[in-house]
Amino acid sequence: MTASRHPRGAGRTRRRTAMRDGGAGEQVLIGRVVVLLDASEASMAALEAAIELAARRHAELLALYVEEEELLRCAGYPWSREVGLSGAVRPLQAEALEERMRARAEAIRSALAQTAAPRGVRHRLQVSRGRLPREALALLAPEDLLVLGKIGYARARGQRVGSSAWAILHEAPGPVMVFERPLPEARPRGVAVVIDAGASGLQALESAAALLEPDEALTAVIACHAPGAAPEAAADPAQRWLAERFPQARWLPVTTDGPERIARLLAAQAAEKVVVSRRSAVMRRHDARELVEALQLPVVVIP
Repeated sequence: MTASRHPRGAGRTRRRTAMRDGGAGEQVLIGRVVVLLDASEASMAALEAAIELAARRHAELLALYVEEEELLRCAGYPWSREVGLSGAVRPLQAEALEERMRARAEAIRSALAQTAAPRGVRHRLQVSRGRLPREALALLAPEDLLVLGKIGYARARGQRVGSSAWAILHEAPGPVMVFERPLPEARPRGVAVVIDAGASGLQALESAAALLEPDEALTAVIACHAPGAAPEAAADPAQRWLAERFPQARWLPVTTDGPERIARLLAAQAAEKVVVSRRSAVMRRHDARELVEALQLPVVVIP
């Protein structure tokens, strides 16, 4: 394992990818598994998931820790203050902040050595300084799978996905997994997909199927109709495709009436994770962040 600091964009210079069979003669391009880390409990859980994914895919794991440049700049002002989770207010001091960042990088390095190396996963830690979305997006290629946690400090504001993570999720060129530990009753290796009903959902369903690991299968598809639209499941090309490729999967046509309704349906399917396209009407129709936060499962958002 190596740890390094690189300028923005340096991660694009060398690409190591592989191909695997995706079924029916389909070839799936496999890139790296990239995980964003900040030494928080949520990001350490995301690291565990990323290592498991990299081991299954025989892929390289890139761990990225970004030292927030704007925060360091703020610490240079004598009037700067920080508010802890307890509500205590204290001066924001540059030296203490630098030391905290070094400690976080060391904690990440130690966690990688203890978890990735025993699995035989090729891995690298990159420490960068700048703005988190910019640094992360500069490293990513369409074939990479990005993993991030439902980040902790945002919960103090009633949110479960941080603003930086949300910006990356919307702009990443490839799939992004927003990781949350699945509920204990979830059945291993089951994958649910949320799509738009009709022909537009077929492409999203095919993209989701291409991301399946060899021991995974689609177990449920929630086909969302616009309010007032009549479900015509028999005429839906996505349903015909599902019946041919995954005949055991459940087809669930619904009229979308909010993220909570979709979350309740998915909770009843015993899926291990959920896949949804960020271009889907259901993501546009509702507050997309509300939908992702409502799902108490790992959510893979595909372009």
